[in-house]
Amino acid sequence: MWIFIVGLAVFILGAIGVAVWRALQFKKLAERGVPVTGTVVHRFQSGKAGGPERTKRITYSYTGPDGREYQRSASMTRGRWEQYPEGAPVQLICLPDDPGVSAEATLVAAARAALAAKKP
Repeated sequence: MWIFIVGLAVFILGAIGVAVWRALQFKKLAERGVPVTGTVVHRFQSGKAGGPERTKRITYSYTGPDGREYQRSASMTRGRWEQYPEGAPVQLICLPDDPGVSAEATLVAAARAALAAKKP
């Protein structure tokens, strides 16, 4: 029983840690991110094959401000996923001092709006 409780606690703490880490990345992207245009290189679904709610994902590549090529994957809703066929451009925001950190520009715009709404 203790092993189950410890395992569950580790899982929950890990999930919280990942959520906080990504939230901090989004805060940085909203505050000082720069726009780049990427290209969808792969569309795929993850999760149980034939399952009703498979996660929709794309893999995109882009050139960072440092001139290096980066490749990342992102989950998204079915509607957004359908907007991105392979080879399509995708508007992104990346960190100039850490160009491997990126997100879809519309998501960063929402983060910017949320941060602006918090300011007095």
